[in-house]
Amino acid sequence: MLLGIKGPEWLLQPFTPLFLCPFAPRSWGANRAGFFLLSAALICSPFVGTNSAARASSQDALIDWQSFERQVRDGRIEKDVARWKLPEIMAHLKNYAAVYPFLNNSKWTFPVRGYDNRSVGGQNGDGFQPDIYYGRSAIEGYDFFDGNKHGGHPAHDIFVRDRNQDGLDDTTGKPIEIVTMTASLVIGVVTDWKPGSVLRGGNVAWLYNPVLGMIFYYAHLNTICVKPGEFLKQGAPIGTVGRTGAAANEKRSPTHLHLMVLKYDSGSLTPYDFYKYLADNRY
Repeated sequence: MLLGIKGPEWLLQPFTPLFLCPFAPRSWGANRAGFFLLSAALICSPFVGTNSAARASSQDALIDWQSFERQVRDGRIEKDVARWKLPEIMAHLKNYAAVYPFLNNSKWTFPVRGYDNRSVGGQNGDGFQPDIYYGRSAIEGYDFFDGNKHGGHPAHDIFVRDRNQDGLDDTTGKPIEIVTMTASLVIGVVTDWKPGSVLRGGNVAWLYNPVLGMIFYYAHLNTICVKPGEFLKQGAPIGTVGRTGAAANEKRSPTHLHLMVLKYDSGSLTPYDFYKYLADNRY
């Protein structure tokens, strides 16, 4: 019985808002005490419990991105289907990230602590070549939806002092820290790469900045100290430089950070050349 009304409470509960009306008949038990009791019940009911719903939807946004990205990476989703799904995935991420204090800082932080633009591969940023054949891929040019088989080199590589390839800086003897270039939300990580895997990125971290509309992809990491759902201020640690990844693990490959930035626009993720931010920032 609910405030004098006979009947199963599970049946009456959806009509709880009706009892908040001060003009409800007394036969319904609409007295002052009942009004406050029902108010409390309504506040605690699932119909208005927005905090728990928001938390659930937030976790769903991260889970959806991680599932989606891995399906694309492993070729387990048709490209047309993935293109159709991407706008919804990105909209959920943007809504989730809206609660965090992102600031649009025009000066980005150099992503490898203790290094500067002299460590960037190539000459004056010419290592960024998203439209070429690259490595073992038979595909010309980069397309996010090609996953692990993509072509092109849509990134900048930042090489570190590690001649013996032990993952430690030759000068300091310590691990080399990777940091965020901008304020970022961690949306995905891979931490279980093992030698022999065909995955090119190795241990990776995916970060997102909704103000810039950009996703940051940090690859070949050794350790990762962040997890999905964490908000990171600009310059915050992500992990350490490593040699993970199908090609990066080979002896012929110098130790480096592979850093790609994808710009989300018009339903697509397009490689963005951020060399000017590398060139303008140094410790």
